[in-house]
Amino acid sequence: MGKNDVTRIGLIGYGQIGAAVHGLIDANPAGGMEVVFIHDQDPSRLADVESDLALEDLGDFDSRSPDLVVEMAHPAVTREWGAAILQKTNYMFISVTALADAELESLLEETTREYGTRAFVPHGGVVGMDALLENRDVWESVDVVMKKNPKNVDCAAAGIDADSITEETCLYDGPTRGICPKFPRNVNTHAAIAYAGIGFDRTHSLLLVNPEWSDATIAIHARGPGLDLHVERVEGITGVTGASTPVSIYNTVQMIGSTGPGIHLR
Repeated sequence: MGKNDVTRIGLIGYGQIGAAVHGLIDANPAGGMEVVFIHDQDPSRLADVESDLALEDLGDFDSRSPDLVVEMAHPAVTREWGAAILQKTNYMFISVTALADAELESLLEETTREYGTRAFVPHGGVVGMDALLENRDVWESVDVVMKKNPKNVDCAAAGIDADSITEETCLYDGPTRGICPKFPRNVNTHAAIAYAGIGFDRTHSLLLVNPEWSDATIAIHARGPGLDLHVERVEGITGVTGASTPVSIYNTVQMIGSTGPGIHLR
């Protein structure tokens, strides 16, 4: 724990989610958390950040003595820095698609065991993750259906021109492990569901887009003997980020790092 029982938080990525999480931490000083550095690959995003918080070189993260580093940028951060961070401190990454790389998943797990640190996967936009996790040995099938406007999908890695899509189109239909490298910024929910449930190879992902849709929909259908879980969430979206995501990420950070008074729901 940091000085005076305050949890010292480092933030990687200062886009819509990162800026919101920073603001929410600062707005709750009684929560027992303090932001000690902010890093972004694009330094211009930190123009309005206090100079003593801006961390130009992520390699210097340990100089700020963080208790928890939170990634809110891209799975490439975990590929490049995840193990190095976990050698020094705890790490939470919202780009859960990084775990679709089985070798990276093993490396992160081995590093936590060797150095006594912890890695955290936030529930993000997943409603019912506790049920998926608690019954992971029971589920026979888990299906994830995501529906979005193509303008709210980053298609660059898949080599698809979103502007050319004029009607309802299926962009992916198959195992969750395959969708993660194609749409790494869009399907962290799929990855979290797979990790909490029956794995990246057995979980089935479907990504549908339609230029007429204004909301984002994520539906989960898990089936097992005597169990049938069906959850659907519909929400507004800005860019590739759902409206509820920033607050959800902050709440997870608070679950991990809050030292403030009160009754805490974990």
